[in-house]
Amino acid sequence: MEPLRKEAKDNPSATANLLSKIFFCWLNPLFRIGYNRRLEEHDMYKVLPEDGSERLGEDLQLTRVLIACYWRSYSEIIKVIQPVLLGKLIRYFESYDPDNMDALYEACGYAAGVSLSTLGLAALHHLYFYHVQRAGMKIRVAMCHMIYRKALCLNSTALGKTTTGQIVNLLSNDVNKFDEVTIFLHFLWVGPLQAAAVMVLLWYEIGPSCLAGMAVLVFLMPIQTLFGRLFSSFRGTTAALTDNRIRTMNEVVSGIRIIKMYAWEKPFAALVDEVRRKEISKIMKSSYLRGLNMASFFVASKIIVFITFTVYVLMGNRISASRVFVAVSLYGAVRLTVTLFFPNAVEKVSEALISIRRIKVNGIWGSITQKPENISMIIRARVLPLYQDADIYLLDDPLSAVDAEVGKHLFECICGLLRKKPRILVTHQLQYLKAADQILVLKEVSVSVCMRTGGSNAVPYHLYSWVAHLVTIVFFVVFLHLRMTPVQHVLEESRSEGTIGLHLYLKYFRAGANVLVLLALVFLNLLAHVSVLMYSPDVFVSFCTLFCLCIGLTGATIVFGFLRSLVFFNVLVNSAQTLHNRMFTAILRTPVRFFDINPIGRILNRFSKDIGYLDSLLPWTFVDFIQVFLQILGVIIVAAAVIPWILIPVVPLLVVFLFLRRYFLQTSRDIKRLESTTRSPVFTHLSSSLQGLWTIRAFKAQQRFQQAFDAHQDLHSEAWFLFLTTSRWFALRLDGICSIFVTLTTFGCLFLRDDLKAGAVGLALSYAVTLVGMFQWGVRQSAEVENMMTSVERVVEYTELESEAPWETDKRPPPDWPRHGFITFDQVNFSYYADSPPVLKNITAVFRSREKVGIVGRTGAGKSSLISALFRLAEPDGRISIDGVPTAEIGLHTLRQRISIIPQDPVLFTGTMRKNLDPFSQHTDEDLWNALGEVQLRTVVEELPGRLETMLAESGSNFSVGQRQLVCLARAILRRNKILIIDEATANVDPRTDGLIQQTIREKFRECTVLTIAHRLNTIIDCDRILVLDAGRIQEYNEPYVLLQNQEGVFYQMVQQTGKAEAASLLHASVVHTREFCEYLY
Repeated sequence: MEPLRKEAKDNPSATANLLSKIFFCWLNPLFRIGYNRRLEEHDMYKVLPEDGSERLGEDLQLTRVLIACYWRSYSEIIKVIQPVLLGKLIRYFESYDPDNMDALYEACGYAAGVSLSTLGLAALHHLYFYHVQRAGMKIRVAMCHMIYRKALCLNSTALGKTTTGQIVNLLSNDVNKFDEVTIFLHFLWVGPLQAAAVMVLLWYEIGPSCLAGMAVLVFLMPIQTLFGRLFSSFRGTTAALTDNRIRTMNEVVSGIRIIKMYAWEKPFAALVDEVRRKEISKIMKSSYLRGLNMASFFVASKIIVFITFTVYVLMGNRISASRVFVAVSLYGAVRLTVTLFFPNAVEKVSEALISIRRIKVNGIWGSITQKPENISMIIRARVLPLYQDADIYLLDDPLSAVDAEVGKHLFECICGLLRKKPRILVTHQLQYLKAADQILVLKEVSVSVCMRTGGSNAVPYHLYSWVAHLVTIVFFVVFLHLRMTPVQHVLEESRSEGTIGLHLYLKYFRAGANVLVLLALVFLNLLAHVSVLMYSPDVFVSFCTLFCLCIGLTGATIVFGFLRSLVFFNVLVNSAQTLHNRMFTAILRTPVRFFDINPIGRILNRFSKDIGYLDSLLPWTFVDFIQVFLQILGVIIVAAAVIPWILIPVVPLLVVFLFLRRYFLQTSRDIKRLESTTRSPVFTHLSSSLQGLWTIRAFKAQQRFQQAFDAHQDLHSEAWFLFLTTSRWFALRLDGICSIFVTLTTFGCLFLRDDLKAGAVGLALSYAVTLVGMFQWGVRQSAEVENMMTSVERVVEYTELESEAPWETDKRPPPDWPRHGFITFDQVNFSYYADSPPVLKNITAVFRSREKVGIVGRTGAGKSSLISALFRLAEPDGRISIDGVPTAEIGLHTLRQRISIIPQDPVLFTGTMRKNLDPFSQHTDEDLWNALGEVQLRTVVEELPGRLETMLAESGSNFSVGQRQLVCLARAILRRNKILIIDEATANVDPRTDGLIQQTIREKFRECTVLTIAHRLNTIIDCDRILVLDAGRIQEYNEPYVLLQNQEGVFYQMVQQTGKAEAASLLHASVVHTREFCEYLY
């Protein structure tokens, strides 16, 4: 678990006064800090008590949360009233009488009403959205708390149907739908009510002609609702594919060391690529629907105005400025709700329901149990002090994976520190049985023999029936003074600083299309908005007879608007696909140290949350920003053409806008980056908890882990809360400045009333009011694009990771290389990364053809590092050659594919048994069955429902550790290489499986060079020679019998530490092997 921040500032919003809460003034100190330097975690404010993860997860009252925020939706009323006030003001100019002061005073009242309504709309709108977004955050946090709590209690059946990737995807993408659904939910009922109110007002203004425009709206509503439902159906399919991709990524990252040593990067790349292509196919379709939805919103106003006033003129009515602009304003108010917010509400509600169903299907709300069964071994670290004063200690073979001296210390700890406690020790190390009070022999999960040897702390027999069902419970007890292997320290996640450079935008766009397509996209945008510039409401006042021109402009607006949206989405989704592929390729090619210092949750965060942004949210935001920006530009151009003096306040306001945007982004970017980095520990904690689920239960540590998860969630909520509130701070000030612009324009028109016509006033005021929401939304969307580009920045960072040596090179050894398996190390030094102390020092050794060499040494001596150097998991200094070919001069795959390895941790992957044995499909069924027969797994696989096509569970959890190790042995048999590496492969298996593996190796690899790393000396005592390492240097290298003659030698001391009986047995075995070897030679 990554460390949490030790201290945080009190949240000033809790003690802010009313005005400070309305205008978000309590954020001013934070903006000052962010403008002067980079924000850090300690700059964030504590999460409010009512937003805490634990409190929300245990006591969230959803109905109360929703009602508390939705009753505040006053702004929708103002949107309907404001066009009426605007119409009254324009009528003053239509019947302008310089001598009528009463009419002037009345007009001033209407002008004040327009100005105040604009200011009120700005304040209430953002305060309302703050509350609904916070409500969404609360629901999301509560759901995450409950998902994690239930995950800790999943029984074996439910857990078998749920993968880590699925649960990670639930917390990274599915729960985010609750953030979005609260924003639009109330438009499901506000939309129809607002439409009815607008229809009444339109009937009052233009009579039955309004029905033509409303008919268009009514026609668009079900179409866009259908789009929303189609989108949600695509969302369900996409989510399942994303689950698969994240699950595969989880397995790749977890098993990357094995994948690299097997040289299996290409089949896994093909697997991820296939899933990703299916996922992108669905995302592209949903993006096209989204594009059509946005384009229909963009062109709807033009179609509605055109049809409404065409019918109005054909019915013999005369158009007036007041009627045109009141109608346009009213249509504008309801159009946003009906053609954008209502379909979005349908879409988001559908998505939320899909997410809820997925959470249920994945078993998070299914049956639960606290009974530990089928418990699997997870914790690999050997640092777990005795922090619990338990009544009974269950120890699952903690002595196998350590050398004899460390094992001796562990057993002394068990017999010493725990001597007054009942201890149940599961072990394959028979030499320790003499110290037991009772010995229980299990055979196929039933008690076979129970022997009582005496002792004061004998365990009651009835406990054994329970123990028989605990197949393995992980519990490493470590003596505090042991010399331990140096651990890789987890580095803090990197976080960029400063602005998002133009080069990043270029990389983003170039990833999705070539230069010609990008130029065509720019041209389409210009065409779409040139049509808009020529198409203003004033056309109906001055050129109503130019019916054909209106049809042409309307048609051009529709065609170019739809084309622009579709092409834009295509380019940006392609960018997401390309960047994902580049990132995954870089992950596969980066050295293994990257995975040692970066937690799995941090890596999965980029493949889940950040790629999720690139897939859907960023394209939508980018398209919306471009569309709004061009609309703003068009509005200003048209308004300035009619009333040039309007540019006078626009210029200074634009300067203020740009400064405010820059001031805001200095802080907002850092908050967004903090939001991304504080999200990673949530996924890391979730992933590690799922891997160690049974261990957590064995320690009864669920509450402690739940509290840690809540702490990680609260840290992320601090960043998310600031992200929401700073956005509202910015938007409120932008709308406030626009409100000043509307006030100046409104009263400026009255001041210049003698020189202005009603049509010009209507155009200026309607566009000024339009700019209030549009201008701040456009500036905010530009800031939001830059904030979301931090996800692109994080993905691009991983596409540029340090790379290993090439997989293939021009220099290739003969096809039958190596023919002999002759390995030489010549003055080899090895470090896992640059500037670190070497873990192997001046290693010079020769491993002869067909020789069986045992490699031993205490924990941390450098045994596994020797194998890492041979496989070039990091590049060694010195010379390593195989059959005379320097390994540094050939490709990594050429090298690794010619060396077989049986790893200490047997890794199986989700997929068929066939793919786990032969991912390249290089062998026949007969070869596969023969290999399974050699390791006595043929019968087991034949009894599976699909035989070789049976799908294995995640990490092969439906096989025992011993069976998984036998599958790894079958892989080695299939590869038929001349060199075999055995890396403590029998440390965690029972003596029978150990014997089977050893016998198979002797028979099937008789003609191979075999290097065996082992802690159990009885597994290597019959080797031809034994290499003894200590502190990265060779201490001894000779035949076992010869080494045992040197009583001062390291190997002799290691043998003596196993006990007198075991030492005598090992000496006898070495004598027998030496005699057999001499007979073989002579």
